[in-house]
Amino acid sequence: MENKTILMTFFSVMVLISFFNQSLAIAADLEEMLINEFDVVLRNWPSPGDYNLNVIRGQSRKHLKYLLNCGVKMGPGGTECSIEYRDAISRNKSTSKDCCLMIVKTGKQCHTEWMKLFFQFYQVKRFSSKVMIKTNEIWNKCSNETETISPFSG
Repeated sequence: MENKTILMTFFSVMVLISFFNQSLAIAADLEEMLINEFDVVLRNWPSPGDYNLNVIRGQSRKHLKYLLNCGVKMGPGGTECSIEYRDAISRNKSTSKDCCLMIVKTGKQCHTEWMKLFFQFYQVKRFSSKVMIKTNEIWNKCSNETETISPFSG
């Protein structure tokens, strides 16, 4: 009886080991397949720069020309103000009076279209859900601020 128990235990352990080794072999194959698939995906995945170029290429010539004219209206301080707008939307920071003047001078439609394009870019697209709400908030704040200092008000 004791020999039968030892034999059954030995047999059970051998069966378990064979299943375990087989599953390890399958797991190793699966891991290798997944790594190969991942490498293929990464090789064909666009870089952030490629992504941004595709965003720009996805715009019509007419729209790009419109945005270029908006940029000209903004003047030489546009880059600094773009950083302020980004921070206002993504970090709830305020916009300076100079940038507010630039926004109002450029016009609401230009401001809105720039923000729509800007927040399609890879680095900031995670904030795109807040763009329209925050863009309107910035516009309202800036138009109210500049209205009080405008030489045309009164």
